[in-house]
Amino acid sequence: MKRILTLATVVLLLALGAGTALAQSGYDLFQKALVKERAVGDVEEALRLYQRIVKEFAGNHALAAKAQLRMGLLYDRLGRKADAQRAYQAVVSQYADQTSEAQQARAKIAANANGAAKSKANSAASARDKLAKNMAVRQVWAGPTTDYLGGVSPDGKYLSHVDWETGDLAVRELATEKKRRLTNKGTWFESSEFALFSTISPDSKQVAYVWFHKDLTCDLRLIDLDGSNPRVLYRDDEIDYVQPDAWSPDGKYLLAHFFRKDSTSLIGWVSLADGSARFVKTLGARGPTKISISPDGRYIVYDYPTQPDLPERDIFLLTADGKREIPLVKHPANDMEPVWTPDGRSVLFASDRTGVWGEWIIKVADGKPLGQPELIKPDIGRISPIGFARDGSFYYGLGAGLEDIYTAEVDFATGKLLSPPAPVAHHFIGSNSGAVWSPDGKRLAYTSQRSAVPGDFGKILVIRAMDTGKERELSISMRNFRTAGWSPDGRAVLVTGEDKDSRQGIYSVDAQTGDATVLVPSGSSPVVPYPVWSSDFNLIYYLISDAADRKVTHLFARELNGGKEKEIYRTVKPVSGLSLSPDGKWLALRWKGESNKATAIKVMPAEGGEPREVFRSQENENLPGNSTILWTQDARYLLYTTGGGKPEDQKVNLWRVAVEGGLPKKTELAMDNLKSLRLHPDGRHLAFTAGDRKLEVWVMENFLPATPTKKTTASRR
Repeated sequence: MKRILTLATVVLLLALGAGTALAQSGYDLFQKALVKERAVGDVEEALRLYQRIVKEFAGNHALAAKAQLRMGLLYDRLGRKADAQRAYQAVVSQYADQTSEAQQARAKIAANANGAAKSKANSAASARDKLAKNMAVRQVWAGPTTDYLGGVSPDGKYLSHVDWETGDLAVRELATEKKRRLTNKGTWFESSEFALFSTISPDSKQVAYVWFHKDLTCDLRLIDLDGSNPRVLYRDDEIDYVQPDAWSPDGKYLLAHFFRKDSTSLIGWVSLADGSARFVKTLGARGPTKISISPDGRYIVYDYPTQPDLPERDIFLLTADGKREIPLVKHPANDMEPVWTPDGRSVLFASDRTGVWGEWIIKVADGKPLGQPELIKPDIGRISPIGFARDGSFYYGLGAGLEDIYTAEVDFATGKLLSPPAPVAHHFIGSNSGAVWSPDGKRLAYTSQRSAVPGDFGKILVIRAMDTGKERELSISMRNFRTAGWSPDGRAVLVTGEDKDSRQGIYSVDAQTGDATVLVPSGSSPVVPYPVWSSDFNLIYYLISDAADRKVTHLFARELNGGKEKEIYRTVKPVSGLSLSPDGKWLALRWKGESNKATAIKVMPAEGGEPREVFRSQENENLPGNSTILWTQDARYLLYTTGGGKPEDQKVNLWRVAVEGGLPKKTELAMDNLKSLRLHPDGRHLAFTAGDRKLEVWVMENFLPATPTKKTTASRR
């Protein structure tokens, strides 16, 4: 009877398929594919139908994930392992919200990877097992001021880093945990300058680093490890940013990557003799996350996106003179942050090809890959490589904190917390931020970072129905976008960001389709988050930094119909926190006071006029730079945050101050790194981002084969 029913189903489906004029739903196609696969045994036709489902019904994640998983299983049955792995990876990367299918796909990826490794080289597996038994992973630094944006000395004694108490460049002696500042710029209140990415020379005598000025321009600098002989090595007005990645083995050149003002990125060498730069590779706006030079100075490895608007990256090998290049690691997964091993025989890199982040290694000889990558450390987490010591110890940073979005209810008349903060998202915890309420208060829009590279194209927009918890995910072809609010009719979300050609601007994103329409193209002048939409839907108010002088900030109002733009106000002080009163008549802003040691909140007419100060902080009281200013629903109070100014104390408090003036009062809402607040239309519920930020430094030891290090030669440039 079962066989008869199955055959009857086949006949029925085939008969329906013959009527080409009849439209089929995705579920019809899926059932037909199952019949082709299981009852008829026509695997190729089943694959064709599953492919149709994935293509034509991509918006239905539940159905598309099932079809993509079935494709992987069929490819496995046919022995097409590479196709199977690509299908499983698509389930993990594109349909991670479908928990069951994603778990099955991850298991298959791991099983296939392990099976391939075993069948290919049992002896190699035995060697890896031996190495794994000897491998040691230990934490070497954790605390409120931990920083991993530096380098390790070749002897493994020192770590260069940023001292986040002041922003100075410092070195940490790993054995004694002693810190020594190499620069002495004063406190953050005394100077807004700071150091960033650094790398230690091969002889451990010098440190190269980026130095940022008050106007956020930067230059490349050198300083001796004892803090003496500081000097500017490289500065170019046409270069927006330069970052040192590695020293040549002979210590005469710095390998760096650069970003021009025209949004192109470059890889090049900077001479320590005269500070001149020679570029060997020109790339697009999305630069590498890591560049490394081989110990013999002959080859460069770096990662770069596979397509202009996708987050996935591959790894490339480039000769030091830039004349020859090949793909070193090419795979549908995300492969990034390559580092040469000290013996020059392999490149270590991070990959999510098993569904979680792991460290992989590929052997290299004469500028060519040898065999396939091997998994060294599974499920290591999303790390940032610091580098190798000469003995093969690999140092890396790890972000262990979890910031996410929350809601809470506050009575602003009394400042009392009526309901404690509750997390909103239940998936991709630690990746969500910037929640904004819809005009009716029934939905939240927020961003979720799914790519390993912050600000890359792996960020999506999530629309959550608060009554049911149902979420829709919208892929936005935009980099580094941030939510700013909703349109008054609730049909679109206002965001700032960059398109694939790195053109900045303010965009309206359709809340149903995810299609983005530019409202304000900002050109070369960066838009300061966050713009606000007027309640009559006719104007957008926004702040923009002057292209010629970043100290100057302009406040504009732009008509949506016709694009007419009016400058409302101009100031030479940094301004942020733009907020429009509920009646649309007043704007509130946050900017530094005249002493540069205090912060003021002021209000001004929305049509323009002189600002009036409502509140000024104490001289050493920190109002975070990302502090949001909000009007209460009755427009009687302004809400703002203070705290979080010290690395050891990340607690931020929410305050209210009367618009007409008076002493501010603290509410009962306080959390670590409280920011990006948005008030519900009911005037009581808040949505915000908060959570701890924990940084750690780890070292992985005894995982490389014991081979003598070759004597290095001068770099071939």
